[in-house]
Amino acid sequence: MTPSSTPYIPEILETRLIFVHVPKAAGTSVKTEFYGGPGAGHRRIIEFAAHDPGRMRDFFKFSFVRNPWDRLLSAHAYLTDGSKATGRDRRFAREVMALHPGFEAFVLALEDPGFRRRVMAYDHFRTQAYWLCMPGARDHAMDFLGRFERFDEDMEALRDRLGRPSRPAVRILSSDHPPYRDAYSARMRDIAGDIYARDVALFGYAF
Repeated sequence: MTPSSTPYIPEILETRLIFVHVPKAAGTSVKTEFYGGPGAGHRRIIEFAAHDPGRMRDFFKFSFVRNPWDRLLSAHAYLTDGSKATGRDRRFAREVMALHPGFEAFVLALEDPGFRRRVMAYDHFRTQAYWLCMPGARDHAMDFLGRFERFDEDMEALRDRLGRPSRPAVRILSSDHPPYRDAYSARMRDIAGDIYARDVALFGYAF
């Protein structure tokens, strides 16, 4: 795998920090603090390895993960609302997600293999393991893995590990939706659990 553009943006080379931004897991907030801005997009750890395995090995690698059921709801809310989304995101919401309006209809439609393939090929719905694991690896490749559910505490632990001063965490681009448990029926819960079974097992989540 050799992507056309290097993931080693100047901010990464300057800080020697590789942050793998899992969509809808507070990544914009993290990049703004450590890189000074929200740019660089979403790049897999395998892309860093493909471009420069030495830097990938030597630089400090970190990411944040999120409960898969909560993340799925957040991604749906973010894309269907569209007010903070990119043009590409709005186009995907219009052309694919609008086929099954509403979160319940959307999740139930994921039982259809064709629709599931279209959805799961989009960045916001890909598994977290897709971003954080090398091919064939049983575990993620991060040196530090924080959790969305304890974002403030884990950001403080990360700052401490990197020798950075304590500071209040700031959330950016949060999506507006009800508590995720209220949004799922038992059938919806099982569908999402099946789709994200590896994330559930790898990161120790439960509904």
